[in-house]
Amino acid sequence: MFQYIVKRLLSSVGVILIIITASFFVMKVAPGGPFDADRKLPDEVKRNIEAKYHLDKPLWEQYLRQMDSIVLKGDFGPSMKYPDRTVNEILAEGLPVSLVLGFQAMIVAVMLGLSAGLIAGLRQNRWEDYGAMTTAMAGVSIPNFVLAPLLIVLFAIKLRWFDAAGWNGLEKGIWGHFKSSLLPSLTLGVYYAAYIARLTRSGMLEIIRQDYIRTARAKGLSETVVVARHAIKGAVIPVVSFLGPAFAGMLTGSVVIEKIFNIPGLGTHFVASAFNRDYPLVLGTIVLYSALLVVLNLIVDVLYTVLDPRVSYD
Repeated sequence: MFQYIVKRLLSSVGVILIIITASFFVMKVAPGGPFDADRKLPDEVKRNIEAKYHLDKPLWEQYLRQMDSIVLKGDFGPSMKYPDRTVNEILAEGLPVSLVLGFQAMIVAVMLGLSAGLIAGLRQNRWEDYGAMTTAMAGVSIPNFVLAPLLIVLFAIKLRWFDAAGWNGLEKGIWGHFKSSLLPSLTLGVYYAAYIARLTRSGMLEIIRQDYIRTARAKGLSETVVVARHAIKGAVIPVVSFLGPAFAGMLTGSVVIEKIFNIPGLGTHFVASAFNRDYPLVLGTIVLYSALLVVLNLIVDVLYTVLDPRVSYD
């Protein structure tokens, strides 16, 4: 297992380097520049700004400078649109917000998805199964940018139970944070909850037909014990494989949600940096998202061995 983890980490480093390289050159060949949207600057001022950010250097030299700064120093450099702030500072400010939002959305997705999937799997071809799967299909079909305004109108404007926008954190207490974060977490988590419900149902239907489940029932164990002790552990294996990419998808997919609910997370910075052609901030956000995805996939692979004794990387 240890050797497998080391190999995966080494290969992950190669993946991140490829992502940095591809992202750098794609940004450079894309039309537009970081200062095109500003008012026309005198040529001398423009040359001084380009010299400050090394944009006057050949492309290969810019690439080597960027790789040296990122790989050896872990520094993405200053932001081109916020020269008084570094990219590292902006990422450190937005990452905790996006992580909290993604973590809360994951809790919503797992709680709703597992509950619906288990009920549907244990009550196959009954009204509970049809109701849960119909709801799951609706959750997959409705885009989050459509669901978000509906939830805002209903729960924030009509009922006034929750805040329509903003991010209070914990400065207004747990209840204040709950009021400002529940709607975006629910909006972000519903789509993944629908997929988890379908995966859980499929896994449960497969597991309850296994020989060891029939053996457990033949021993006289109650249905509750059979499901809780034997069936659930096998049924959630497909869900575990989905959780790593799902959490990464929640972080990257929170771009739209953060804009709708005015949440100062990574998604907001990423959209702004893309429009502003802020090369260092775009690159820093892409690398951070990619690193999170690689690490989460590794964690999921390791969890396989915990849930399924048949899986071994030795």
